[in-house]
Amino acid sequence: MAWGISPRKTAVIPLNDYNPNHYLTLLYYAFNNLNWRVGYFDRDGIIGYTKLSWQSYAEEISVRILGNNAVIKSECVGYQFFFTDYDKNAKNLELLYNEISYVEFHLKDSLQTSTQELIDSIPDNQFIRLDNPPLGYKEKLMGFLSVFKPAPGYTVTPVLVLLNIAIFFITWAIMIGRVVAIAMLSKQNGHADALQNLNMEDIYLSLGFNNRTQVLSGQVWRLITGTFLHFSLLHIAGNMLVLIYIGSLLESKLGKWNYLILYLLTGICASITSVVWNHSGVMAGASGAIFGLFGILLALLSTNFYEANAKRALLISTAIFVAYSIIPIGRQVDHAAHFGGLLSGYAFGWLAYLGLKHQKTLTATLSATAFTVLATAICIIAAPVYQLKELSELGAQTQRLTNELNQDFYYTDSLNRQQRLQLLSKKSMLKVDTLGRIGKNIGKLRLPEKQHKIALIKSKIIDLEQQVYRLLYLEFKEDNKTKYRQQIYSTTNKINDLRSEWGTIEDAE
Repeated sequence: MAWGISPRKTAVIPLNDYNPNHYLTLLYYAFNNLNWRVGYFDRDGIIGYTKLSWQSYAEEISVRILGNNAVIKSECVGYQFFFTDYDKNAKNLELLYNEISYVEFHLKDSLQTSTQELIDSIPDNQFIRLDNPPLGYKEKLMGFLSVFKPAPGYTVTPVLVLLNIAIFFITWAIMIGRVVAIAMLSKQNGHADALQNLNMEDIYLSLGFNNRTQVLSGQVWRLITGTFLHFSLLHIAGNMLVLIYIGSLLESKLGKWNYLILYLLTGICASITSVVWNHSGVMAGASGAIFGLFGILLALLSTNFYEANAKRALLISTAIFVAYSIIPIGRQVDHAAHFGGLLSGYAFGWLAYLGLKHQKTLTATLSATAFTVLATAICIIAAPVYQLKELSELGAQTQRLTNELNQDFYYTDSLNRQQRLQLLSKKSMLKVDTLGRIGKNIGKLRLPEKQHKIALIKSKIIDLEQQVYRLLYLEFKEDNKTKYRQQIYSTTNKINDLRSEWGTIEDAE
């Protein structure tokens, strides 16, 4: 079996005394007999495409006449999830060899005439050129190191891959260094629980990861930096493998600078979509920009940019891969960024096609840039900045005060009556006042719809809780166990009803 990002099988056939045109004629008829769709045929070679199969989306079969040799290659068109062709390419070559023998036997008496007729029918201008095949630079990726080596038609992609990898290891070195430093300082200062209270989100944000609050507050640069940052080795490995595949297909078609700009623009569109959609958390990864490149490819495949047979093979493989990859399954996947990148890429792909067709690439690129800037500005202006961090902080304060008040009211039996009364009047009631203010502040926070409903319920619960504490204080102060008891029970029931309503909202949405 053949393995790799682009599994292929190659063979070199010496022509010896065989006439190259005669051999090309045998190939042409063999391709047609095998129902391989011929996309290119000329004196220097032939390119055809197989049908869709379970082992591979489709394969490109190409034969190049180089000197006195025929270089035959079968290569998977689409991205192979498990990097194997399940022996499909080897089987294609075997089928071709057998079919050539069959054609040669049946054309032995008319080969010269058939060759002349076929060669004479070749058009002067063809849609495909062997020096710029439909699969772009992908077919030139030979071996592990070749994917990292810049070359004509494949300059920006390896640089992006190496840059992402370098940034990943640098950021992780910084994060590990910070964690180790915090652990050492906490050990010296006797704070053993420092690592347990470590806020990884703050560390991520300090390194440039994307976040709704920061971006909407003016840190727009995170829309770009986030596309070069990754959370894990598996995260970056998966993204870079797909980037190598799609980049090797597109870069030579778009031109390196146009390709780079469109990559960054779709990355920004993916990031701002993620910011608008996700209310909290940190976001990062190149997948949004990569889906943007797939959107560009789908747009080009929607036009006559590619030869019909090549387009069909690429469209089927690309559509299947995108449809499978973009299914919104998994809680740790930024689906919003994927959709944002794909849709913006499709729009920019049409602009790129029109620019290439009418030789106005700069105009098309500037149009895509203007759209990105305008869309980003509108999102930043229109999207509300939710106060989720403030909600979390106020919630923590509420919990702390509630624990302290419960301690004051229910676990001070070791104190005499005068001491308890002094504690409640001078300290506990001040805490109750603070609790009431926190409750009002929670109700005023700007939050997403679900969190806002819950925050209003929390605010009401806190207001009722502070009423209970005041009643308990009066009960103790007046030394009367019956005067306020019914009111305490009634208020407690209201609190329980609100908690039940809270749970219903949590379960329903």
